[in-house]
Amino acid sequence: MAGYSAYQLDPGSLEPLVLTQQHTHRSRDIWDGSVNMILNTRRCDGKLWDLVKKYPIHPRVLEVIELSGLYGVYKSNRPIIDRSLITSLVERWRPETHTFHFRTGEATITLQDVEVLYGLPVNGDPVLGDESMRTIGDWQNICQRLLGFIPRLEDFNRSSLKVTALNAHMLEQLQLPDLATQDIINQMARCYMFWMIAGMMMADTSGNYLKLMYLPMLEDLNVVSSYSWGSATLACLYRFLCKASQSNQNEIAGFLQLLQIWA
Repeated sequence: MAGYSAYQLDPGSLEPLVLTQQHTHRSRDIWDGSVNMILNTRRCDGKLWDLVKKYPIHPRVLEVIELSGLYGVYKSNRPIIDRSLITSLVERWRPETHTFHFRTGEATITLQDVEVLYGLPVNGDPVLGDESMRTIGDWQNICQRLLGFIPRLEDFNRSSLKVTALNAHMLEQLQLPDLATQDIINQMARCYMFWMIAGMMMADTSGNYLKLMYLPMLEDLNVVSSYSWGSATLACLYRFLCKASQSNQNEIAGFLQLLQIWA
């Protein structure tokens, strides 16, 4: 009995040389009883799906989206995110190996999962984003050319755009005439695609801003499908899983729909 009393159960790994971040991992806090918190899930695609539900996308605009490689994301619509499930998965995520450590073994989301579940291309050119130094005036010109409107100065936060500004513009352009020019159709398609990319697939923790770094990649619609959107989306999700698994975090972003459906 004396031997049993001296034994102490440790929540960490038997070999600390592999899981080197256990001392700052969320599971350590849970073991110590200092954390009992469900993660806040950040995304800003809610108004997009409300818009699509109330005003179906024009067939000509939908044709452009189908050719972009992002059609699977549009078809998935807006699943309700189970915050408890997401939190439980984060507690099992190990940033050292980029895998979930379950009682039955390790598992992770792969590029094949992304391709099968959403049809996103996982081969092709890398999605780098354009974070070159641009003024708000430069972004206003890009938005006018690619999206069809000029946001106000107060609609910007450095290189991000308020989602309410994009939503307001799209509400004004919903009734597209059948004889609308192809430029107008393309601009409207970019609005939907940009919102899906920056507000859903690679959403950040701001909750109400869309990163403009992805917008220049939608300029030539003929090459949008040549980018490896699936790889970028998965890498972004990995990054937020690693960040959320740390003890000082209370929120998570990224393509959480992918994580939930995979689970």
